[in-house]
Amino acid sequence: MKVVPLPTFLGMKEIFIKNLVRLVGNPSEARFLLTVSGGRDSVVMTHLFHSCGLHFAVAHCNFHLRGEDSNEDMRFVQNLSEKFEVQLFIKEFDTISIQKESGKSVEMVARELRYQWFDELADDFNFVATAHHANDNAETLLLNLVRGTGLKGLSAIPEVNGCYIRPLLPFTSQQISSYAESYGLSFCVDQTNFSETYQRNKIRHGVLPKLAEINPEVISTFAKNIEHFRQQNEFYQRQISFFEKEMTSQNGDEWRISIPKIGNHPDRELLLYEFLKKFGFTKGVVNDLIRDWCGESGKLFFSETHCLLKDRDYLIVKEKTMVDETDEMLIHNELELEQNGFSLEKIEAVSPMKFERNPNIFYADIQKLTFPLALRHWRPGDSFVPLGMKGSKKLSDFFKDSKSTRFDKQSCWLLCCNERIAWIVGMRADERFRVDASTNFYYKIIYNGRI
Repeated sequence: MKVVPLPTFLGMKEIFIKNLVRLVGNPSEARFLLTVSGGRDSVVMTHLFHSCGLHFAVAHCNFHLRGEDSNEDMRFVQNLSEKFEVQLFIKEFDTISIQKESGKSVEMVARELRYQWFDELADDFNFVATAHHANDNAETLLLNLVRGTGLKGLSAIPEVNGCYIRPLLPFTSQQISSYAESYGLSFCVDQTNFSETYQRNKIRHGVLPKLAEINPEVISTFAKNIEHFRQQNEFYQRQISFFEKEMTSQNGDEWRISIPKIGNHPDRELLLYEFLKKFGFTKGVVNDLIRDWCGESGKLFFSETHCLLKDRDYLIVKEKTMVDETDEMLIHNELELEQNGFSLEKIEAVSPMKFERNPNIFYADIQKLTFPLALRHWRPGDSFVPLGMKGSKKLSDFFKDSKSTRFDKQSCWLLCCNERIAWIVGMRADERFRVDASTNFYYKIIYNGRI
């Protein structure tokens, strides 16, 4: 995508439709939803779609932020839709009340409300078009630079993002203004666009004009730079995906990074950040992890939604769960056991008896395993008699010997009978409940993987 030179406004329609073909394939067979504020840019976009004979509807948001002016904009869009004889969707928001409850900026709240509604409408359309242009792209690039960004932020506004398209990105604000003037298009003027209360307006009215004194073609130059950044970011993301496939794996609900594979890579810190940011981990957490790289295993790191365990051979990421060691589920009968993630068979002990060697199956003498049973998590001080042994063993030692992680210990369930651990579910049974020569009937209890 690049800014196109236009000797006159007359070439804009032809370039617009060529660009639209590049973005969507065959625009004449598509149905578009145009997001129209009533301002110059969205009115020009609507005029272009209408002039090209395309199928479209219009969506307008009234955020009620500018008193009667907001209502005037809404009425203008209603009249515009009637003029072009297209379907109109209008949504009104009590933006200030929502903003006060959220603690976010008005700009951010309005943006979230707008796109949430557009997403709902998008199911009935092939594409949703917004009227962003080349100047908006340049402003976004500068804003991202000021706030701090990587290559993705330097790529500014994408031309295509899912169902969203920006067909005016090749055109400058001046070109769009010339088009509107030449066709005598009327539009609404939002006075807040001139207020430097908003950061974007400071860039638009203060920074870009100064940069234009250095380079009169600054918007075109920025457009070229943005295209370079976009290509570089696509290459970068492909490399990240390659290393992610090489160095990471998924095991159930755990996501693992191989410590040996990533440990000696010269870009270890960069790769870790790219792997972990999707789980909400910040650069600061990654720095802490790197500083503790040679420390002992077992340390935990946290984001808002996930926790990361530095184990022996892996960094293990798992979604946070609220595990209360005092929680206990009482199982009063066989039916309740089946309702809590187990299947159960009652079998007569007839010789010869055959037992499957499967940690998810527990065989127990019915005379020894009596209801009510209890399901609970591990607690400090817990011990049991491992099947095949005579003496007791602390669960902490058992977990250590079996190389269980802290996550394993936290998520592990214990099936208990009369305060005694009968089965570390999915791992090991207790000797005191085993089936032996004196057994008449026994249970075959199968753990189905979810409690």
